[in-house]
Amino acid sequence: MKTLAVYFSKTGNSKKVAEAVIKELGCDYAELTYDEKANTMGGARDPSDYERVILLCPIWAFSLAEPMKQYLKEYGGSIKEYSLIVTYSLFGLRGCVRNCVKAIGSQPQKALKLRGKKVKADDFEVTSFLQ
Repeated sequence: MKTLAVYFSKTGNSKKVAEAVIKELGCDYAELTYDEKANTMGGARDPSDYERVILLCPIWAFSLAEPMKQYLKEYGGSIKEYSLIVTYSLFGLRGCVRNCVKAIGSQPQKALKLRGKKVKADDFEVTSFLQ
């Protein structure tokens, strides 16, 4: 299955998880960038050529990080099948799933939340999630 991993990471936790996903699947990827002053996202890749997209980002204020929201606003209609992985300090997976459903129009195939402290300590795995 042709897969694209799209991720944004401010502190490095989501990037670490994305790198594990990319290594496990050998898939293409796009690292989103974000200019906070201009509130603009860069580094996007069109998902329309992919059968599955894996979205990875931190939770910001019980919601997807702003760059991922912008990516979904622009490309959400082109995503056929997707899974969601978020990194967090406290809570917010339900809000992130709602963001995705609103932008894409369907539920994620799977959703996973990983606590930032565990990611930093390399105490996480994605293999079973990706199967």
